[in-house]
Amino acid sequence: LSQNGYDFTASGSTMKFDGYLKVYGEYESGKDVVLPSFEEQEQIAAKELKANQHFTEPPARYTEAKLIKALEEDGIGRPSTYAMIIDTIQARGYVTLEKTSEGSRTKVFKPTEQGILTTEKLDEFFKDIINVRYTAKMESTLDEIADGTAEEVATLKDFYNRFQPLLEHAYENMEKKELEKVGEVCPDCGGELVYRTGRFGKFISCSNFPKCRYTRQIDKPEKEKPEPTGKMCPDCGSELLKRKSRYGTYFLGCSNFPKCHYMENLEGERIVSKKDKAKAEKETKTTKKTSAKKTTKKTTTKKTTTKKTTKKSTTKKTTTKRTKKNEE
Repeated sequence: LSQNGYDFTASGSTMKFDGYLKVYGEYESGKDVVLPSFEEQEQIAAKELKANQHFTEPPARYTEAKLIKALEEDGIGRPSTYAMIIDTIQARGYVTLEKTSEGSRTKVFKPTEQGILTTEKLDEFFKDIINVRYTAKMESTLDEIADGTAEEVATLKDFYNRFQPLLEHAYENMEKKELEKVGEVCPDCGGELVYRTGRFGKFISCSNFPKCRYTRQIDKPEKEKPEPTGKMCPDCGSELLKRKSRYGTYFLGCSNFPKCHYMENLEGERIVSKKDKAKAEKETKTTKKTSAKKTTKKTTTKKTTTKKTTKKSTTKKTTTKRTKKNEE
């Protein structure tokens, strides 16, 4: 319908043949709207106007299975490469696999900040190459190369003739993000430390990269270096070093670790680790079991000897009685 320059549309259905409804009976659906009969160019009068607000919903996020199905439908990848594709987008930090809700078993892919930024830049500067149709066509061409119906050199030449100008344009025009400063000095070269983003998220790096390759994680502070004490290990004679445990306490440990496990506290008292303590207890139990086996074996031997002696004595007595009887 047209009115004052605006077009109005309506959708619905009109039953022309009841078909299976003859068996199942009348079918009602809240979604189906039966429209009255209209003639073309017919003039109608508006009785009532209703304005309903409606928000369009975004497509549902991909699960692993749905993503593989979408790749298959678009002709991207092969059954042997689907697992690698899914692993790669996660390893590079483009997406994370998260549950849809607490207690749910279903996991969906959610784009990360790095993934969104990468997609935006690729779409802006490499739109002709980074798209579904081009990728599917390239997959098909690679199959033809494997079958011998297409030339490898010609395919590569065609790709680089298109890719090289796009790469140069992106290098010249893509804005470079200013690196956020940490406010610390690099311990290796004295340069300024900055935040960078890698495949595993943010990390701290030297601003003089690649000349200086100092890096460290943000949440984990640097470990304190062991301090020499001049004191010797009573077990192996190596020097004891002052170390910091993961709980923040200090202790003296042998510099010959892991060959020597000697430790002591700052007061000079020996520290026995749980591992060494368990090992010592196991050795003690094994020694006790071995001793018990030897004792049992000796006792059995004695019993056997006694039995044999008794048997011999009985035989001897019987023989004596028989001899006396014969003499009589």
